[in-house]
Amino acid sequence: MLRLFALMAASIVVFGTSAMAQKPQPVARDATVFSYKIHYLEAGRGAPVILLHGSGGEGARWMPTIQGLAPDFRVIAPDQIGWGASDKPMTIYHGGVFAEFLARFMKEIGVPKAALIGQSMGAGVALQMAVKYPQMVERMVLVNGGGFTSPNDPPRAGAPDWYARQIANAGTLGESREYLEKMYYNHSLITDELVEHNLILRLRSAYTAESVQTANARGLGNLTEEEVRCLFGAPTTSFRRLPTPTSSMPRFPARARC
Repeated sequence: MLRLFALMAASIVVFGTSAMAQKPQPVARDATVFSYKIHYLEAGRGAPVILLHGSGGEGARWMPTIQGLAPDFRVIAPDQIGWGASDKPMTIYHGGVFAEFLARFMKEIGVPKAALIGQSMGAGVALQMAVKYPQMVERMVLVNGGGFTSPNDPPRAGAPDWYARQIANAGTLGESREYLEKMYYNHSLITDELVEHNLILRLRSAYTAESVQTANARGLGNLTEEEVRCLFGAPTTSFRRLPTPTSSMPRFPARARC
């Protein structure tokens, strides 16, 4: 009986080790861009795919995606300038700043062209890249973000919601929990550990988060409707939504049509 239990235990250990070995583990690296450090994770080989996190995030938030794509692609997940473990120069951060740093980052690590997957703020950065550096974008996937300003947009009115901005930036454990409660429908998922981890991330990039909000309030770095229409070759009277990314989607650059 003891021998049977020993064999079962050994089988579990071997199986568990084998399962872990099958998941690609990314390597942490640093690159220097405009004299500032960009921290990033990299895994896999093949066509390059760059994952762009949202506001308050970091490249490591893409871990399940990195491990899912790495068997077939060279996956790169940077902490964008101002966020995570990357340097945080004291500037006004907007989409154009992030895109310019990303373009030079790609040059520094030897990636002339890549598919971009961006979430929230990262989607806006991906769209900026496609408009300003179309020769560097193979394809892109925009998740819950990206857009443009239109001449028909109403002017911004009233003062910013300072309380909502502070909750989003989360300077205390209480603010971090309130922010997560607004983000999660199932509050049982919000553990003390998650609240503290979110606070640490927010504090690490507090200046950048406030700077991004200030830039948004001032309308800095926005793409125009014309630029985005031009990118997708859409007539000025028929543009309604971005096409669903598929294998038949036109490759960049598309600006030559304008």
